[in-house]
Amino acid sequence: MNFTALGAPHFVLAEVGEISESAIFGALLVSTTIIFLTSHVWEEICTWLRLPPVLGQLIGGIILGVSALKVLVFADGETVINPAVIHLIRQTTEADAAGALTAYSHQLIAISEGAANLGVVALLFLIGLESDFDRLLKVGPQAAIVAGAGVVLPFVGGTAGLMTLFHMPLLAAIFGGAALTATSIGITAKVLKDLGQLQSTEGQIIIGAAVLDDLMGILILALVVSLVKDAAIDVTGLGLLLLSTVGFVGFVVLLRSPIANAFTALNKWLRSDNSVLVLGIMFALLMAAIANAIHLEAILGAFAAGVMLSGSELRQQLLERFEPITGILAPIFFIVVGAKTDISILNPAHPGSATGLWMAAVLIVIAVLGKVAASYLLPRTEGLNRLAIGIGMVPRGEVGLVFVGISSSVDILSTELTAAIVLMVVATTLIAPLLLRWALPGENTVPAMTAESLSEG
Repeated sequence: MNFTALGAPHFVLAEVGEISESAIFGALLVSTTIIFLTSHVWEEICTWLRLPPVLGQLIGGIILGVSALKVLVFADGETVINPAVIHLIRQTTEADAAGALTAYSHQLIAISEGAANLGVVALLFLIGLESDFDRLLKVGPQAAIVAGAGVVLPFVGGTAGLMTLFHMPLLAAIFGGAALTATSIGITAKVLKDLGQLQSTEGQIIIGAAVLDDLMGILILALVVSLVKDAAIDVTGLGLLLLSTVGFVGFVVLLRSPIANAFTALNKWLRSDNSVLVLGIMFALLMAAIANAIHLEAILGAFAAGVMLSGSELRQQLLERFEPITGILAPIFFIVVGAKTDISILNPAHPGSATGLWMAAVLIVIAVLGKVAASYLLPRTEGLNRLAIGIGMVPRGEVGLVFVGISSSVDILSTELTAAIVLMVVATTLIAPLLLRWALPGENTVPAMTAESLSEG
C-alpha cells in the first residue's frame, strides 16, 4: 500500500495479502450490491427516457469503472482504486487495509470471470429459446449476405484506411481491420429484446447474421494471430477450427428435434418442481462447455442450446423460469463491459490522444458504414427495414475488446491504435442502441410471443 503526500491511502491491485474467505465473500456482497443498485438506477433513467435499458447498464459500468469512480477496477496495473470502496469493505469485514484489498481483488475475479460470463451465457440461452428456428432457417440466406459482407467491408476498409491515412505497418493494419469485423451478439440481442423486435424479420436476420458473424470473427482472429506470431498461416489449425465450426452447426441442426423431445420426456419422468429449470441450465452450460472446448465462443454454445430447446413442449415453462435468472445475471455482464472500458483517451491532455482520436474517428465511420452498407446488399423487399438490420450489426462490445486484449500478448499495436480501437468499441456499443431505437420507432411487425399465442399455436 502506498500513501500520497497528503496521507491518503493509495490502493492498487498489485498490493495484496492474505485474507479469510469470509472477507472475500463480504467484499463480493459489497460489490454486487453496488452493481445491482447502479444497474437498476440507470435502467430506470433510460426507461424513463425511452432508451434501451442495456445502454443504462453500460453507462453505469463506465461510471463505476476505470473511467470515473474506480469502484470496479479490473486491471492488474497501477490504476488507483477508490479508497471509499476499500474502507467500506474494511467496515463490513473487519479486515485491515491489505486484507480488504486482497478481498477486493479476489471477488473481482468472481464477478468478471464468473457472474458476468454466466450472465451473457444466460442471456444468449434465453435469446435462443425465444428465436423461431424455422424463421432463422428461412432468413438464413439473408443473414449470410449480411454477415459475409459485414465482415469483409469493415475488414478491408479498416486495413486500407489505417495503411493509407496513418501509414500503419501491414500486420498492425490487418489486426486493426480485423477488430472491426465481429458484432457483439449479446448487446444487439438485448436491445432487440427490449424493443420487442426479437421475433420480427429484422430481428431474426440480425441474430442469424450476428451468429455467423461471430463464427467468422473467430476464424479471422485465429488467422491474424497466427500470421502475426509466425509470419505464416497455420493451415492445420485453421482447418481444424473450420471443421469444428461446421460440425457444431451440423450437430445443432440435425439433433435439434431429437434433443428437444428427449428433454421433454426426461422432464416428465422427473418429479421435482424445478426439474425443467435445472435441466435447462445444465444443457445450456453443457453446450457452452462443448463450444468452448472446440475453440468456439461459449456464448454460441448457449445460444445453440436455446435454439435446440425452442422446439420443446416445455419452451414456455423454460422462458418463464429463466427470465428472472437472466434479469439478475445479464446486467452484471454489461456493467463489467462498461467498467473495463477506459474512455480517458477522450481527454485532450492524454498522451497520443490527438492521433488516437483521429484514428478512432476513422475506425468508427468504417465500423458503422461497413455494417450498414452490408445490409443494403440485401434485395429490396417491401416492409424490410435494411437500415435497422445494418445498425443492429454495429456494436462491437466485448468482441472488439478481445482483439485488443490478444494484441497485447503479441505486441503488434501501437498505443494510439490500441486507444482508437477501444474508443471505436465504446462508441459503437453506446450509439447502436440509440440508433436502433431510432430506426425501429414503435415498429413491432411481429409481436413478442405470449403464453396465449404459444398455447394457440
